[in-house]
Amino acid sequence: MFRGANALNLDTKGRLAIPVSYRNELADRCAGKLVVTVNNTHENCLWLYPFDAWEVVEEKVVNLPSFDPNHQKLKRFLIGYASDVEMDKSGRILLPGPLRDFAMLNKSVYLVGQGNKFEIWNDELWSTKCSQWMQEDIDTDNMSVEMEQLSL
Repeated sequence: MFRGANALNLDTKGRLAIPVSYRNELADRCAGKLVVTVNNTHENCLWLYPFDAWEVVEEKVVNLPSFDPNHQKLKRFLIGYASDVEMDKSGRILLPGPLRDFAMLNKSVYLVGQGNKFEIWNDELWSTKCSQWMQEDIDTDNMSVEMEQLSL
């Protein structure tokens, strides 16, 4: 389970050091093999999945009907931009240049745990979004069934 937000730095080659607290789990769970792709929900961040979690997501997306334009768009982005990455001995992964460009990543980034995956954000965009989200009320009139049934 991945949780928390970690402020990190990319090196000059575009490598990101996975925090030590996650390295052993990723090494044991998927031998350090991960998949990074774009977030296709109009957020300029990346999604980073352990390989086993990615396989589940990929199968669901691949099995969507191809004749639906929204399904096809999701396939093109989520799978089309997916890149296999692997942790090196130092726990670093190399983020591909086009994906760094998509997410406007510079030296300072945030790695944000999302349970089954991570999000990778430009630090300034992450701070701006957090401020926006804290000021927004939850729209209880248009809440999904899943949200209505959630007990915290």
